[in-house]
Amino acid sequence: MEHKPAQRAAYAFTRTLTYEPHRLGDADFVELRKHYTDKQILEIILAVAGYNSINRWKEGAGIPQSSSGGNFGSRRPEGANAGAEKLADKTERPAEKSHNYLTPTSPKYQNVITKVVPLVIDAKSGKPSTQTVFRRAPLESRGDVTKALNAARQRTPRLPLVEDAKARELVPEGFPEGALPQWVRLLATFPTSGKGRIASIHSSEARGDLKPLLKAQVSWIIARQDRAWYALGQAQQRLRELGWSDDQIFKLDGDWSEFTPAERAQFRLARQLAASPIMLTDAETTEAVKQIGPRDVVQLISYTTNRASFNRITEAAGLRIEKSL
Repeated sequence: MEHKPAQRAAYAFTRTLTYEPHRLGDADFVELRKHYTDKQILEIILAVAGYNSINRWKEGAGIPQSSSGGNFGSRRPEGANAGAEKLADKTERPAEKSHNYLTPTSPKYQNVITKVVPLVIDAKSGKPSTQTVFRRAPLESRGDVTKALNAARQRTPRLPLVEDAKARELVPEGFPEGALPQWVRLLATFPTSGKGRIASIHSSEARGDLKPLLKAQVSWIIARQDRAWYALGQAQQRLRELGWSDDQIFKLDGDWSEFTPAERAQFRLARQLAASPIMLTDAETTEAVKQIGPRDVVQLISYTTNRASFNRITEAAGLRIEKSL
């Protein structure tokens, strides 16, 4: 099947944003803008970020594949009107038919090499392998990080932002006063879905059992890995507000030998899960459960998935770090 130029541009963008978000640049947008409007591009970004979040949640929590596809696409038998009035109490409802996503692959496609998913070529056989694709360069020096953060404070967002007053109409109760951060103004582009996204991101920071310090530490670790400079600037500011010096903050880039076993287990879980859904091992999850208990592990997985999404949205859009940060 031949894909149209617009599709190929969207696939390439999706692949980079998913597997190598640190490589995304202005050139990727030049290609996208040949085929899509800014609103459509933002919609692509939000969809990709959302799927990145969902995949990490399912793999991180070890949720098994449902044989029925989780009722996705389920439908009633032909002739049954789902929109009709409710049946009488004594009338048996028609059973729903469910799709099954575990059917064998058609022989026609069993040996077809994907043109969309990135592959690792086996060095010995020269054929595509099932190895995990994870490409991140070693972390930059402290000096280079400082330069990158300063550059992010001067850059112009790649996508238009909604006016502050109009975006303010969408924020949830209890949202901080003052000028709105750029991520809120970006999500306000779509008033209906944006309102829910803004509330969700705000809730992930304001609620839950995880301590503010841990959230800020995890945000830094994940943003460093993704080279998400806007998110990194936010994490740095939160850590400073919690009393951390920059010397302490940059120790999060090290081997964590100065941290407790519980802290190391949580940092490792967040870093691995954010890197790729299948980078996190059962042993690493088991160690985290041993150190902090299943309830906090589930909350940490949830928070990590949110940050992986936030990093991709804000960095793809090239948001400028606010002056207060």
